[in-house]
Amino acid sequence: MKLALTMGINSRRENLEGMGAFNINDLSPQIWLAFNTGQGNITDGIRWNDQSTNENHASQTNDDHEGAFSSGFYRTDAGANDHLEFATQVDLTGAYYVLMAIDLSEQSNETFLSSTNSSTSFMRLGQGGDTTFRLRHNTASNQTDITMSTAFGTDLAIFEVKRDSSNNITVFKNGTQVGTASSQAGTFEVNQISAHSNGLSSANIAEVVVFNKLISSGDATNVRNDIADRNSITL
Repeated sequence: MKLALTMGINSRRENLEGMGAFNINDLSPQIWLAFNTGQGNITDGIRWNDQSTNENHASQTNDDHEGAFSSGFYRTDAGANDHLEFATQVDLTGAYYVLMAIDLSEQSNETFLSSTNSSTSFMRLGQGGDTTFRLRHNTASNQTDITMSTAFGTDLAIFEVKRDSSNNITVFKNGTQVGTASSQAGTFEVNQISAHSNGLSSANIAEVVVFNKLISSGDATNVRNDIADRNSITL
């Protein structure tokens, strides 16, 4: 049996807020899992504490799907379908903006954000090729494959998915646009980091930020730079 989590959620959030003039919480994200922050054991499992004011923590108590925290990252194991589940599902019904800092070991069906059953909604890199990003909103009829101008690669980088008020999708790697798709309607159900099937293979997840709204390009730059500084990513 694992020990209960004893970390101080509020004190850690205050530490993050005091790191500089800009703070991600100024933009009211739905979810913010920060690098090397709020990670630890709970009874029979592990948890990554949400640093947003919603405190929608991500946890796992199934030994076969836990993964582990290592050097500030959440690490998944190859073939184990490791994932974390949020306490409350977040439904992205309109415009949204998602940023994740990920270090992949390979690029083959790498689902990094998904719904409860990991097939209703998902964001997946390497779907049939290392330059393909597959995005599904609620059903297969609301699915698109975006051919990116460059592969995501196997170095730590920030991947961003933006949907605007007209349901147009834009994807970025480290702030550079790498693909687009138009008219992608439907609700994206945010329930899992990675997935219990077709999840991340031996990947390190450094940071997760989810907005249930469109943020400006200037705000996106501030969030991206903040993540990059914390994770030593060169943009």
